[in-house]
Amino acid sequence: MDAIREAGEKLIISVVILGFIVTALSSFIASTSNASIYTGFSTIVIDLETFHFSAEYGFLLLFLSLFIGVFAVYLFEFLVSFIRKEFGGVIYMAQTIKFRNHYIVCGGGRIGERVAANLKERGKKVLIVENQENRAIELKKLGFNVLKENALEEKTYKLANIGKAKAVFAALGQDVDNFLVVLNARSLAHDIRIITRCNSVNNIIKFKELGANDVVLPEIVGADRMIYLLEKKTK
Repeated sequence: MDAIREAGEKLIISVVILGFIVTALSSFIASTSNASIYTGFSTIVIDLETFHFSAEYGFLLLFLSLFIGVFAVYLFEFLVSFIRKEFGGVIYMAQTIKFRNHYIVCGGGRIGERVAANLKERGKKVLIVENQENRAIELKKLGFNVLKENALEEKTYKLANIGKAKAVFAALGQDVDNFLVVLNARSLAHDIRIITRCNSVNNIIKFKELGANDVVLPEIVGADRMIYLLEKKTK
């Protein structure tokens, strides 16, 4: 089960139980004091604020205060799970917020690594987004800045500080994955330059419609380069 969902379910259950306990205790105090439920609730709030538990209701109020502590634990757990899911945690935020005028390369495969290496050789600041643990470690050993996140999720681009980036390279292996990269990048940064890899000529128009500035087909580029070298040699 997703961590944030599990934490949310615990929080909801604790809220329901806490509400039931407070209502029942307020009704009990009201009935024993011949007062309204509001007065009973006010008594609970005042006693908890001042830590002055009367002898008559002390045990019940102590039990309530302990359950409030349990509720606070579940609330904290939910908030931590939410922050990790939406923002990648404080560590990721601290690591990526330093990036300015950088280039985001989505996919740390052969093409992604080569793009990042070329940019790095030109003195550019590069951030590779790679989801595979082993590959991310390899890229870090090669000296690259790596964000180990899923390039198909919108939150990843917030972590990568896309608003301050100069360009995004979609270098994943499948066109359908690069579709999502282009879509997410364009939705969060309207003016950023997006260059994407494409495996099928039929998808070029689709990439353009989604917001890619340039579409590159590695096979065509490779074939053109081979013919160019042949013609250059024979001249």
